[in-house]
Amino acid sequence: MSITETKAVIRRFVKEVLNEKNLAVMDELFPPDYVEHDPLPGQGPGAEGLKRFFAESFFPAFPDLEWVNEDMVAEGEYVMARSTWHGTQRGEFLGIPPTNRRVQVAAWTIDHVVDGKLVDSRILVDGLSLLQQLGALPPWPPPVKTFQGMAEEAYQAVPTIKAADLQRRLKKEPDLLVIDVRDAAEIVQTGAIPGAVNLSYGALTYMADHTAPEDWRDPRLADHDRPIVTTCGLGPLGALGGKLLHDMGFTNVQILEGGVQAWIDAGLAVVR
Repeated sequence: MSITETKAVIRRFVKEVLNEKNLAVMDELFPPDYVEHDPLPGQGPGAEGLKRFFAESFFPAFPDLEWVNEDMVAEGEYVMARSTWHGTQRGEFLGIPPTNRRVQVAAWTIDHVVDGKLVDSRILVDGLSLLQQLGALPPWPPPVKTFQGMAEEAYQAVPTIKAADLQRRLKKEPDLLVIDVRDAAEIVQTGAIPGAVNLSYGALTYMADHTAPEDWRDPRLADHDRPIVTTCGLGPLGALGGKLLHDMGFTNVQILEGGVQAWIDAGLAVVR
């Protein structure tokens, strides 16, 4: 076969099998003993194994799959191609439930074509990028965090409590600890919830650490199961304080929704 004819076999496979989803064409292009030297997870042996992988996994997961050969070179019986495939994950793939995310993935293949049939192949797929785009792995480098973003993470990780509910609990639960994580100068401006203790966010990082030297720790934080509510002026810094305690192993932490301002807006008294 000429190099042009060899390339045509690969182009037909991409067009009719991958993009048009016509698996019957594989019977013309692959011998039964086809060998995939780098099989994808879940891919069985031979042409039948590849066909079943397409039919049962790849195509159902990405029904709008489009495969594009960006570059192709050939020598003798071998064709090397650099490709990009696009698709939206509508079904389970590699154990990942449907995400409805659209992905763009690079792939490199070396295909061996003999007498018009694809007898063996090697494929390298940018699996790391695929998993990151599907959300199975975090992106790299990780995105820069902002104060607002960290507060939103905290609200997702730690439950909140409303001012009126906190007031009722304070009357019934003498062990409930309310921590205002602001600096003392800020508390002077707005006042504090009666009975709250002031442990600034910076101090909390070591006062709640049970591995820190004993004279650094706050004895009120000796019990990881103690009920705690964190707060600040408007809520976000209190949320970070609650997330900090949550990450340090405290199991019964809540964040005051709206902070001390919400307490004041509810008509509840503060102390100065």
